Amino acid sequence: MFNLMANCCTCLKRWREPARKVTLVMVGLDNAGKTATVRGIQGESPLDVAPTVGFSKVDLKQGKFEVTIFDLGGGKRIRSIWKNYYSDSYGVVFVVDSSDVQRIQETRDTMAEVLRHPRIAGKPVLVLANKQDRDGALAEADIIETLSLEKLVNENKCLCQIEPCSAVLGYGKKVDKSIKNGLNWLLNNIAKDYEAISERVQRDTAEQKAQEEQDKKERAERVRRIREERDRQEREEAEREGRTLKEEYLDDVDMPNPFQPINNVVNENEDRINKAKEMQRQRENGQQGSVQEQTVLQDEDEEEEEEDEESERQTPESTESGAVDQNKKKTRKLRLKRKHRVDPLRVEEAAPKSPTPPPLPVGWATPKASRLPKLEPLGDTRHSARAV
Repeated sequence: MFNLMANCCTCLKRWREPARKVTLVMVGLDNAGKTATVRGIQGESPLDVAPTVGFSKVDLKQGKFEVTIFDLGGGKRIRSIWKNYYSDSYGVVFVVDSSDVQRIQETRDTMAEVLRHPRIAGKPVLVLANKQDRDGALAEADIIETLSLEKLVNENKCLCQIEPCSAVLGYGKKVDKSIKNGLNWLLNNIAKDYEAISERVQRDTAEQKAQEEQDKKERAERVRRIREERDRQEREEAEREGRTLKEEYLDDVDMPNPFQPINNVVNENEDRINKAKEMQRQRENGQQGSVQEQTVLQDEDEEEEEEDEESERQTPESTESGAVDQNKKKTRKLRLKRKHRVDPLRVEEAAPKSPTPPPLPVGWATPKASRLPKLEPLGDTRHSARAV
């Protein structure tokens, strides 16, 4: 009864405990299957995986742990960045291509270099012997012997577990049981000594940041000395040749940093695009305004033509009123047609300076010479009519 109560209290205490954050690094040679393993654990298909350039970060929930896995690229040129992630890691997952016998010695040297690093020594290590589904893959015992795994873990005091597996056989809930068992083993061993590992991670992280700051200062000091030496040589050479040194070379040290945050660059590009759109919108509005003004002018011209035609069709009785209307019409043409421009006056439409009135318009009712009736000779025709 007492044991039952103790177990219940322990379970209740674990249930109330907050989730622990754990960071793992996954390393190994290129083409070993690291990314496929991570995708299988995450629940994604491990097929058609491209080689990792640099690193990829994966966050997942595993029981009471919030796990962050850094999948680091395994190329020879990328392995130099592995050490930058050792200080944050609580454990290591080393993936081995058990079917690539020709590179097994390279795998051994790489593993020895990882386990001997001062920020990795003493932390739990999980070795996944991947690609067991291929022909000619080394068995678990052969891998332990070929890699001298027992000797390496004893020298560096690392807890180690090896799991033969195949990352492409399943993913999600159907992931290879060996991968799931190995991950659970690694997290359980981290949980047993979580406080001590956390303190070590914090200490290693602080030391790494201090070292990075020191390296940055030393690098800046080296650059400054190189520039001073270069400037001194240029001055001496200029003095020997009897020429003055340009100011741009002298002020090279005070040049602003050409690199800007990506947010500033994005904001500048957005502002430039918005300004271009605004200018284009204004240009389109101006074109529409000019088109409207042209249509207004055309309408006014048409109205004036209609008025001219009506004035030409006036009867003789309305000649006097027509002359007055014509004078009014001519004076009306002198008004401004646009707000921003004054059209020139037409000479032929301007009022004559002479006091003589303008000639009357010739309409359809005005008698013309061609429309006068033909005159007949007098005399014989009338006398003959009287005689009759």
